[in-house]
Amino acid sequence: MSLIVGCWRRLTETPVRTELKGYKVTDVNRTRKFGIACRSLQELKRKACAKLNVTTDLAEVNVFLLDGSLIDEEYFSTLAPQTTLIVQNPGEKVLSDADLLYDTLRRVNIDFLAAGDKASEFITENLKAKVAVLNSILNNDDSKTALTGRDEHPEWFRGLETNYTTKEAYLHRRCQDRIRGYLYKTIDQIKSSETFANDHTARKQLLYAIAFFKMQLKEDHYFGYYFDRSRATIASTESVDERDSSTCYDHCPCRLSRLDDSTYFRLFGATHLSCVDGPMKRSNSNSRTEEEDAENDCPYKVRTKERATCVAICDNKGEFRCGGVWNADNCAYGDRHRINPYRSREELILFSTWNLDHVIERSRTLIPQFLKLSSQGSAREEDIFALYDNLFTVKNLRLVHIVCHDKGTHK
Repeated sequence: MSLIVGCWRRLTETPVRTELKGYKVTDVNRTRKFGIACRSLQELKRKACAKLNVTTDLAEVNVFLLDGSLIDEEYFSTLAPQTTLIVQNPGEKVLSDADLLYDTLRRVNIDFLAAGDKASEFITENLKAKVAVLNSILNNDDSKTALTGRDEHPEWFRGLETNYTTKEAYLHRRCQDRIRGYLYKTIDQIKSSETFANDHTARKQLLYAIAFFKMQLKEDHYFGYYFDRSRATIASTESVDERDSSTCYDHCPCRLSRLDDSTYFRLFGATHLSCVDGPMKRSNSNSRTEEEDAENDCPYKVRTKERATCVAICDNKGEFRCGGVWNADNCAYGDRHRINPYRSREELILFSTWNLDHVIERSRTLIPQFLKLSSQGSAREEDIFALYDNLFTVKNLRLVHIVCHDKGTHK
C-alpha cells in the first residue's frame, strides 16, 4: 500500500523545481534546526514535518521567513539556497526576529539585570522608548549612505541574499514582502470566516475580491517603491516607469514570467518558469479550483496608476520619518523618530522594527465590514477598490517607529 501511495504522490505533485536546493528549517520556538534538500515548497513541508515530528496535514502547515513573511509556492521559487524557514503548526504563533529581540531584552531585564536597582529601573521603565535611543546613536557616519552597490558598501550587504546587487533593490523587495504579508493575512482571515464557509453567494463575491487583490498587487508591483529611494521624487520617476516591466527589478512579480531560463537560474536557482506565476495551471477546465475560476471570471478590472504617483515614502537619501500614532496628525517625537536603513547594516536591521501601520485596522475593522457587506449582498465594485486602497496603500498605511505603533484598538 505504501508503494502505491508513494507512486501516486510522485505522479500528482506539481514539478515546480528540477534543481535540488538546500534550505534550513526550524520550529516556531527556534529550538531545533535541520537542513532540507527539496525542489518545491510541498516537498520542503513534507520533509520538514518528518524531521520535526509534525503529524499535521500538510495543507494545515505554513512556512514563514524569519521576518514573519508567509511563504507560498510562487514566493518560494525566488528564495536563495540556505534560507532559514520557520514551519508553523495550526494555532502556533510565529515570532519575527524583532519580536524575539524585544522579548529577550525584557527577559534579560527581569532575570539578569535585577542585581542593580538603577540598571533594572532603566530597563524596565518604558523599554520601547529605550530602543528609540539606538536609532539616534548607532550611526552618525553618513559617508557611505549615498553608496548603492554591493562592491561599494560590502558590509551593508553582509548576510543578505546574493542576488541583490543594490541597496535600492533590497529595500524594494522588503517593502513588497510586507505588502505581500498583508495579502496573505487578508486571505487567511476571509477564508477562516463563517461567511466564507457558510454563505455560497458571499463566498463567490469574496473569491472575486481575493482574485482582484492578487492581480492589482501584481500590477502595482506590490508597492515596492515605497521603500526605494530611487523613486523618492516625482522628478526621479520621469525616466523610470513602474508600469513598464523592462525598467523594474528582476525580482518584481511583473518581470518573473518574462525572464529567460538562464537569467532566472542565475537569480533564483531554478530552470523552470512554470512556478513563477504560482502553481502550474490544470489543463482540464473541469478540474479547476474555486480560486482559479474566480481569477478567470473576476469582473473587476485592474487599474493602471499614473507614473507620477509611484513615489517612495523616504527622501532621496533614503531617510524615513515616523508618521506618528494612528490618531495624530504627525509624530510627537519629531526628528528623534527618523531612520535611514541605507546608511548602515545596523540601521537596516533596526528598520525592521518600524511598522507599516493600518490607521483603519485591517483585522478589526476593514475585513469584518467587508464580510458583512458580502453577506448582505451589498458589496459594490467601489467597495472592493476602497478596501484594496485601505489594505495595501499609503492612503491608510503609515510608517511608524516602534514607540508610535499602537497595537490597541483604533477607535
